[in-house]
Amino acid sequence: MRPTQLHRVPALGYIFLRIGAAAFGGLRASLALIERELVTKRQWLTAAEVTDALTYTKLLPGSTGPQVVAYLGYTLGGWSGSAVATAAFLFPAALMMLVLAAAYVSVTAVPTIRPALTGLTAAIVGVLLATTYRMGKANIPDRLTLGIALASIGAGAVLDISAAVIVVLAGLVGVGLYALPFGKPVAQQDTP
Repeated sequence: MRPTQLHRVPALGYIFLRIGAAAFGGLRASLALIERELVTKRQWLTAAEVTDALTYTKLLPGSTGPQVVAYLGYTLGGWSGSAVATAAFLFPAALMMLVLAAAYVSVTAVPTIRPALTGLTAAIVGVLLATTYRMGKANIPDRLTLGIALASIGAGAVLDISAAVIVVLAGLVGVGLYALPFGKPVAQQDTP
């Protein structure tokens, strides 16, 4: 049974503060905790309502977890419920980032730690390059697409063009090359 509007908003803040503090592992962990707290334990929502929240927010840009929380907060407590639930859910992560940022600034001042940070930075760049290679291998089927990818790298690295502009321009080039009837590459045209 759902509580009254007066009692719902503070309860949502407490519940989502606990979920935000314990939801390590991304969206699946958050959804499992939300279902346990709001569906199984309190019975404020049904499993179908949680699924609806995920369905409605999955197409939006940005992180799905906070969007699901905002949607469910609105479902249970209106706009104030949405604001409180979202703020409470994000607070532990934001606090942890502040603590880690302060620790990072303190640690980088120690001369003996700098080589380790240089090694970590190199490893992160390597992991990103490996991920880029795997994604490119799976998603670049032909030379035209490879050309768009290389032009995008050049536009970002050499010309210092905004990533948003590159994405829009690459999308328009893709439409011109692949979607419009006059722009189809020879390999993709139907042959009689």
